[in-house]
Amino acid sequence: MKRSLMNYLCCPINHKELELVDTGANKEGEILVGKLISSNGNEYLIEKGIPNLIPNSVLPNIDDSQNIYRTVSKPYVSILHEMGIVSYKIAQMDSLRYSIFYKTKKLCDKYLEGNVLEIGAGGDYLKDYLKSTYEEWISLDYDLRSNSIDLRGDGQQLPIKSKIFDTIISIDVLEHVPNPEKFVSEMFRVIKPGGMVILSTPFFFYLHEEPYDFFRFSKYGLIAIFERNGFKIVDVMPTAGVIAIIGLLISVLITKTFRFSQVLLKTLLEINRFVQMKLFLPLDNRIDKNKRFAQGHFIVAKKEA
Repeated sequence: MKRSLMNYLCCPINHKELELVDTGANKEGEILVGKLISSNGNEYLIEKGIPNLIPNSVLPNIDDSQNIYRTVSKPYVSILHEMGIVSYKIAQMDSLRYSIFYKTKKLCDKYLEGNVLEIGAGGDYLKDYLKSTYEEWISLDYDLRSNSIDLRGDGQQLPIKSKIFDTIISIDVLEHVPNPEKFVSEMFRVIKPGGMVILSTPFFFYLHEEPYDFFRFSKYGLIAIFERNGFKIVDVMPTAGVIAIIGLLISVLITKTFRFSQVLLKTLLEINRFVQMKLFLPLDNRIDKNKRFAQGHFIVAKKEA
């Protein structure tokens, strides 16, 4: 944890300042262990350089506090990570993921600037990929899925000071949040006047990462929840269509069927990607042009000055 991170952090419960105590640092001055204590006595641990700012009342009573996001079955992305496939490549491995990746980059090139907060960073590849476009990037996730994230926190109780970020980005997270209204209101609190939110979430999609899959949002539902919480809508666009959804399902099937052999799986995924880029993606762009069966939507929203 860099000491400069303290400029952004606060207690997620009362939004008061945090005191840093009992620290241990490396030779570069980065904090590896320690505690963050709020004025009302709440304590948050720093372990392996990552502060855990999820309130104790939220954490489930399980032994392994490093992995609290327990799914019914192992997500196929986790299988790919275990085989050494990096998040940047997974993000472009089929027609659907490529469409989301491409549109994320396009929107970030247009709107992203200044100090950035990513909520639900997962594998944390966007921070490095877009490093020439921002001043400071803080990556946050509920679970410890990558050792490169900056902090652990709950999007419904952000451990972030108010009116401090220029841009917030959140890709395919909102559907996994029990209280999406609170999630959006917290983004409004921590973003500066004039700041932009870039968010995507599924609409026409299968159950995934169960039991943490709660909601689906049409574009009108997204507009309503953002407007209710004070945002002005700048843009709404579909992520992809039904052909791309089929493409993702093929990737999932290949991964779960051939996970017994890394060599075979990686070879099949390369062939699958080639076919989908040459066939599925062009078809998806031609069929259902109005995207009545949109896989999901991006929304760009602004907190007016």
